[in-house]
Parts: sequence; C-alpha cells; structure tokens
Amino acid sequence: MKSFRPYTVLAGVVLGALAVGITVRSIWPDQIWVNQPLHSSVEALGGLAAIAMAFVLFASKREHSDGKAQIVAVGFLGMGLLECFHAISPVGDGFVFLRSVASLTGAMAFALTVASHPVSRVGASPGIARIVGAGAVCLGLWSLSFPETVPQMTVAGKFARPAIIINALAATLFIASAIGFLADFRRSGQPLAYFFGYLGLLFGMAEIMFLRSAPWDSGWWYWHVLRVIAYLLVLGYVSRGYALMVSDLRTALEHTRRSARRLAAQYEVTRGLAESSTLQDAGQSILRAIGESLDWEVGIYWGVDEQNTVLRALNAWHASDVEATEFTVDSMQRTFAPGIGLPGRVWAYAAPAWILDVVKEPNFPRALFAARAGLHGAFAFPIRNGDQVYGVIEFFSREIREPDRDLLNMVDDIGLKICQFLQREHAEKVLRQTEAKLIEEAKLAEVARLVADIGHDLKNLLTPIVLGASHVQGELEDCEKMLPHLDPEQARAMLIQSKEILTMIRTGARRIQDRVREIADSVKGLSSPPQFNKCRVADVVADVFETLRLLAEQQGVILRTEELDTLPPIMADESRLFNALYNLVNNAIPEVTRGGSVSVRGRTDSDAKAVILSVADTGRGMSAEVLESLFTYQATSRKHGGTGLGTKIVKDVVDAHGGHLTVESKLGEGTTFSLTLPIEGPGQKLL
Repeated sequence: MKSFRPYTVLAGVVLGALAVGITVRSIWPDQIWVNQPLHSSVEALGGLAAIAMAFVLFASKREHSDGKAQIVAVGFLGMGLLECFHAISPVGDGFVFLRSVASLTGAMAFALTVASHPVSRVGASPGIARIVGAGAVCLGLWSLSFPETVPQMTVAGKFARPAIIINALAATLFIASAIGFLADFRRSGQPLAYFFGYLGLLFGMAEIMFLRSAPWDSGWWYWHVLRVIAYLLVLGYVSRGYALMVSDLRTALEHTRRSARRLAAQYEVTRGLAESSTLQDAGQSILRAIGESLDWEVGIYWGVDEQNTVLRALNAWHASDVEATEFTVDSMQRTFAPGIGLPGRVWAYAAPAWILDVVKEPNFPRALFAARAGLHGAFAFPIRNGDQVYGVIEFFSREIREPDRDLLNMVDDIGLKICQFLQREHAEKVLRQTEAKLIEEAKLAEVARLVADIGHDLKNLLTPIVLGASHVQGELEDCEKMLPHLDPEQARAMLIQSKEILTMIRTGARRIQDRVREIADSVKGLSSPPQFNKCRVADVVADVFETLRLLAEQQGVILRTEELDTLPPIMADESRLFNALYNLVNNAIPEVTRGGSVSVRGRTDSDAKAVILSVADTGRGMSAEVLESLFTYQATSRKHGGTGLGTKIVKDVVDAHGGHLTVESKLGEGTTFSLTLPIEGPGQKLL
C-alpha cells in the first residue's frame, strides 16, 4: 500500500483540479474579469520562479545519469524568460503568442526527457541552454517591438486556431513527460522524478483548461491558478534547496573552522615540542596551545611516577579569564593511582575519556574545587605507546559539552606524538651519556698513548747515557785492576775519556729535561716563548749526531752531513732546533737497515732568505696512511712503543720559527723531511 500512496495523492490532485475547473465553469460560465496588473504580477512571479529553478538545477549535481534534470532546467529557463516578456506585453496577439510559446518551450524540454538517449544527450549539452536562453530573449524583444508581425492568436474574444494548436501540443507533451517521470520514479525512487512528474501534470492540466477558456473569463483565470500552484511548488523547491545549501554551507564552515582550529592545535603542539629540549619545558606551551585552540579553559599534565606507581601533576595552565588557581594548586598537590579520578581512569585503560559534568561525577575527587572554579565539562587523553602510558593530559571547560569523538581521536594522536618526543628525549639522554663515556675513555686512551710516547722518547734519550755510564764503569774497573801497574800516560788517557763520557752524560741529562719540556709543549702548547739568537746549523747538527752516535753505531747506521758548513748563521732557538733535528734523526735510525744512512743536507733558497735542511734516510719509507696523519696527535708509527709524536714536535718547532715543513716518502726507498727556516727569524716573510 505504501508504494501506491504517491500515485493516489497525485490522482487525487488531478481529479480535484478537474472537479474544481468544471465547477468554476458551471458557476461562472460567462464571467469576464480584466485585471492587467494582477495578471502581470502572477506571470512575472511564475517567470522568475522558473528562471530560479533553472539555475538551481544547473548548479546541482545530476540526479540522473542521462542528464534529465539539466534538460528540464533548459525548459524552465526558456519558459521563464518568455513568461517575463508575456507579463510586460500589452494585451493582444503578442500577449497570447508569448504565453503559448512559453508553454510549448517548457513542454518540449519536459518531453525530451522521455526521448531516446542520443536526443536527451543533445538536450543536456551546455550549448543548448545558451541557445534557448538567447532565442527566448530575441523572440520576446521581437514580439514587443513588432507586434503586427505576430500570428493572429485571438478572434472575436476567443482563442484562434494557432493558439489552440500550440497549447494543445504543449498539453500533450506535458502529460507525456509527466507519465515518463512517474515511470522513472517507480523504477528509481528518485524524489526529483516524482516532483517533475507532478509539475508536468499541473502544467498539462493548465494547458487543457486553456483550450476550454477565453481571455479573462473564469476558466482563463482558473488555469492561471493551476500554473501559479505549479510555480509555487517550484519556489518551494528552490527555497528548500537554498535552505539546505545554507545549512550545508554552515555545517561545512563549522567543520572547516573546527578542523582549522584542531590543525592549529596540532601545529602548536608540534612546534612546542620542536623548540623544547624536555617535555617538562614544553608542557606549559602544549597545554596553552590545545586549550586556546579548542576553547578549553584549564589544562593539567600528569606524569607517571614509576617508583610509587602514581600520577603526579607536572604542569598546569588556565585561561586568564578563569579563576582556577585554587583548583590547579589542589591538583598539583595530589597524586592518583590507576583508576582513581579522571587521570587515573585514563591511565588504567590507556584510552581517552570524556566527562559531561565533573561536579556530578562520582569518581572525581576534585569535584568541590571544580565547582568553586565553575568547571564542568572535561576530557583527558594518555601519552602512550601502545598500552604503555607515560603520562596523562586533561582539560576542563565551564560548559557542559557533549562527547566529541573526532576531538578524542585527535588528542589521542597528539598523545602518541608526545610519547615519541619522550622516547626520543630518553634516547638522546642515553646517547649523551654514552658519548660522554666514550669521550672519557678516548681521553684516557690518548693519555695512555702519550705516556707511552713519552716513555719511548725518554728511553731513546737515556740510551747514550746508559751506554756512557757502562763505559765509565768498565774504565773504572779496569783502572782498579791496573792500579799497581798503572802507566801514568795510560791513566791520563782513561781520565780524559771518562771526562768526555761524563760530559756526554751531563749533556744527555740536560737533553732529557729539555725533551720533557718539549713533549709538554707539544701537548699543551709552548710553555715559554722561543729564544732566538744567531746560531750555526752545522753546530746544531753536530751536537745531534754526537748525542745519537752510540745509538747509530749499535744499529750499524751511518750519520752524514752535506754542505752544512756553507750555510749562513740563522736566527733560531738553538735548543728547540736541536730537538726538532734530534727527533727526525732519532726516528729515522730505527727505520734504516744495517749499512744504511741518515743524511742532513743544507742549502739556501733561490732568494737567499731561508735555509733548507733536508733529513733523508735510506729506510723503509712510509705508507699513505702514515703520511696523512703526520704532524697530528693521531700520527702513527711502526716503531715498537711509538706513535709518531716526534713529527708533531718537529712541526711545532718549525711553525714557531715561521718556516715550512714538507715530507716525501716512498715505500722501500726512504723518507726525506725538508725544513725551510727563515735566515732572519719568524718575522721574515717567505714566498
């Protein structure tokens, strides 16, 4: 029965309209009432309603896949424009002609909806609307401008044959289209199809009434009433569509505004986390960002005290226009166990929670203070990773608010992001601790390495002293054995040799002191400024060779000098220059195989502004890795117990003299260090 109700209503309307029409014709068969202003107003209202309907249908989505709504929109557009011209047309043939053509235009558009698909597709094309609109305007202007050219539409106060034919055709097309729309409604259940069918029947009945009327008689006014009813339905549809559009627009605007504010809250939270090193620092800005963006007046951040298994308030915020100091102070002094209060409830279930009115909530210990502050609505969300909760954030409002699932989903996502920040903060803390531990271990390792270097260098410096002391001891023992038979000349020779060795021991001890200071200078920087004086390079090299002579003899290495006597005196710190050359020669001796040599050569540069000393050995040479790390604390060495600290010392000495140091080495072919030293000291510029 329900499916036949729309058709029953429609049939009742049609039969009722016909009954009323017959009654009107029976009661006032010859009643003539001429009222041009009323007629123009009715027709203008109808025309404007039709045009409005056309634009609504053009702007709306297609209700049918074959574009029937757009075809009907074209009909309403043409009919509405011609109705408006009809409303302002003077009474006469043009008056009837415009009205008849308006009806036929609308009827043809309605009828196209039941035509074949190719025809209906043409009717729904955008170009047809422009053609029909332009044609209606041109026809209306032509009829008003040249009324004598319009076909004769009335004769002796009755409608002429052209008027009868046009309106009869319009009636037929309207009725046919109404049947088509009703069939479409029965098939698809689309309300718009039923509405179009209803309009088609009303317009068709009006045209039928037109055929049985004469201008200004009772029947003529009656079919105008039917058309007014149809246009009122059109206005109702347009008004309903406008109301729905406004409602949808308001809903969309509210949704957009809410989305924008929530996006702003997420952005502010993210920025607060990015600009803070700890969550404790970011807590206040996070509470303010969420509260101000989402219109909540009070916010509290609770952290998990794992040792005591309770929640403790770490941060609190409230809007400036809310007197919530007492509430926040009370909250900061409280702790909550799992399941107790709003924070404990969220902690226990690891999920957001909403309370309509905290004052009436049984499980809310702070209800008294909330009531004093005027707080009612509340929600809270966890800072969590899965089921592991690291904290809870709650917010309060003076309004009682209905639960907002979208808001809870959003803040739950914020809680996950804050948790990621906490985990990153923890990871960074562990990383910093690990880095500090590694740095400390590296420092200890560096100290150990430097101590080993110092021990190695001191061992080398002590070698000639030990050898000299052993030699003196041997001489003294021999002297003791030969005392009864000691020859004075032989004793004198032994004494001279012992004095020489003792002198060497004293010099070696002094060198050790200098060496220790030199190593300290290498590690910490020069402890005292260089003392520059005129010195001969040949003498410095001779002292170096004399100190290392016994070591070289033990290794079977030959020490040589070339062209040093030709060098001019230079401004230098003789002690530090000795140390630099000592390091180079001392480091070279262990690298040279027995029978090889270490040579110190000298020459002046092309401008005679500097001397160039080359310390060359015939040893094993150095690899690319060793060359790259020379002159740094990370220098490497192949000597047992050494790491190459000597080359760093050499570079420091050369730099202090304002010179340059270079090295050339090939594996298996030896190494050559070149020291370029200004003759006039570090103040002289070298090219």
